[in-house]
Amino acid sequence: MTARSPTLALHGDKFAWSMLAAAPHAVIVVAADGEIAYANDHAAEMFGYSLEELVGRVVDDLLPEAQRSVHRADRTRYRADPVARVMAPSSELWAKRADGVLIAVEVSLSPLQVGGDTFVVAFIEDIAGRLVIEEQLRRVLATMDAIDDGVFMFDATTLRYSYVNEGAVRLTGYERDELLTMSPLHVNPATSDAEYRGLIDTLHAADTVAIVREATLIRKDGSEVDVEKTLWLAPKARNGTNWVISLARDITARRASDADRLHTAEVLHAAEQVLAVADDRERIARDLHDTVIQRLFGEGLQLQAIVGALVEPAQAKVLSVIVGLDETIKQLRAAIFSLQGVENGAPGRLRSRILDVFADATAALEGDPQLEFVGPIETVRDEIADHLLPVLTEALTNVVHHAEARTVEVVVSVAGHVTLTIADDGVGPPPGPSTGHGLPNMAERARDLGGTFSITARESGGTLLTWEVPAMTASTVIGVADAPSATGLHVPAVAGASGASTVVVRN
Repeated sequence: MTARSPTLALHGDKFAWSMLAAAPHAVIVVAADGEIAYANDHAAEMFGYSLEELVGRVVDDLLPEAQRSVHRADRTRYRADPVARVMAPSSELWAKRADGVLIAVEVSLSPLQVGGDTFVVAFIEDIAGRLVIEEQLRRVLATMDAIDDGVFMFDATTLRYSYVNEGAVRLTGYERDELLTMSPLHVNPATSDAEYRGLIDTLHAADTVAIVREATLIRKDGSEVDVEKTLWLAPKARNGTNWVISLARDITARRASDADRLHTAEVLHAAEQVLAVADDRERIARDLHDTVIQRLFGEGLQLQAIVGALVEPAQAKVLSVIVGLDETIKQLRAAIFSLQGVENGAPGRLRSRILDVFADATAALEGDPQLEFVGPIETVRDEIADHLLPVLTEALTNVVHHAEARTVEVVVSVAGHVTLTIADDGVGPPPGPSTGHGLPNMAERARDLGGTFSITARESGGTLLTWEVPAMTASTVIGVADAPSATGLHVPAVAGASGASTVVVRN
C-alpha cells in the first residue's frame, strides 16, 4: 500500500519514474528474463554505458564472468520469493564496467508489480570509497590491538565500555565480549562513580587536555596490577555522545626498577661515604709521611751528625733519643700502612703482599727506594701473582746483596699486560751467562705465562729488569678497597735512622 497527496496525484505515474531518476544512487529495473528495462543517469555513469546501450542489455553483462552463472540462479530463486533485501556483503559483490574495470558495489533489491508482470528494482551503490575507509579502520584497529598497553573507550554518561583492544584483554584477563558489558568501576573498584564523573568534568574543562593518574586494577582472577592511566576526551559522536579514552600501562616493572634505582642510590651513597673516609685516611697517611716522618728523620740525621762530638754520658743519651726516634718512625710506618689497608687489615691482597716483599727486601738500602703501582693491581689473577711475587723477591735480593746499589725503583703496572720493572743504580748486570738459578727461573716463569723477561744495563748506570705477561685480569668488579688511589699517595715502606722508602700509587 502507498499513499500520495492530491497535489502529487495530479501528475499521475510520471512522479514514480521522476523519483527513480532523482535517486542519489544508480537504479536499474530488471524484467523477469534478466533484461534491463530501465536505468537512470547514475547507472549509465557508473557502468560507463549510454542509457541507450544500457537499456535492453541483459543484467548479467554488468557482472564479472565468474559470477554470472551464480547470479542467474539467484534471479530464479528471487522470483520465487520476491522481497526487499540487500543482496550480499559488500566485500563479496562486484560489478563490471563497460571498460572491464571491476567495482565494489552494494545492491538492494525490491520487487515491482506493473500490471501482471513482476520487475526487480535494483539500487546500486559504488562502495569503493567505503571499502578504503573500512580497510583503514581495520588497520587502525589491528595497530591498536598490537599495543601492549590497554586501550579502553567508554561512554561519559553511562561509563560503559564501547571499545577495548587486545592489550586491555591481556591486562585484565577478561575476554573482549566480557569487557564490553562492563565499566571502569568493575576493574577499578577503588574508584567510585562520583570520582570518575569528577574526572570527566575536569576533562570537559577548556584548559584540560588529559589526566594522568596511577591506579590498581583488579584482574579477572582477583590479582592486582599497578597501572598508569591517561584519560582524555574523544571527539563527540554525531549523536552527541561523549566518549572517554583511557590508556592503561602496566607499571609493575617500572616500580621494581624504581626500587632498584633507590637501592642503587643508597649503595652509591654508602660507597661515597666509604670513599670519603678512604680519602681522609689517605690524606692523613700522606701528611704523616710528608711532614711528621720527614721531620723526625731529619732530626735524627742532625743528632747522628753531632753524636760523635759528644762525650759520655751525653753521647749515650743522644743515642738513646736516636733509637727512640727510629722506633717512633717504625710505629708511624705501621700506622700509615694500617690507614691504607695494606698490612694486617687486608690479608691476601696482592698490593699488600708486594708491599711486604718490597719493605723487607729494601730495608738495608741506604737511599730512598721507590715502589709505584699503576692500574687495577687487585684484578691480577692468583696464577700470575704466584709467579710475580717470587720474581720480585729474587730480583730485590739480587739488588740488595749483589748489585752494590744504593736505591731501587720498582713499578708494577696492570693494563693489557702485567708488567714488573726493577731499576737499580748498582754495578749493572753480570757479564756473560748467569751462573745461578735466579735469572733463568724468572725467565721460565714469564714463559710459562706466555710472557717475556729481559735484563739490561741502564745508560745512567745500574740494571733494568723487565718481566711482562698477559694480564688475564679477573672479571670481578673492583671494590672500594681495591680501587687504586686517585691521588699520588706517598707512604713510607721502610723507615729508619739510615733511610726511608717511598710507595707511589697511581691510576
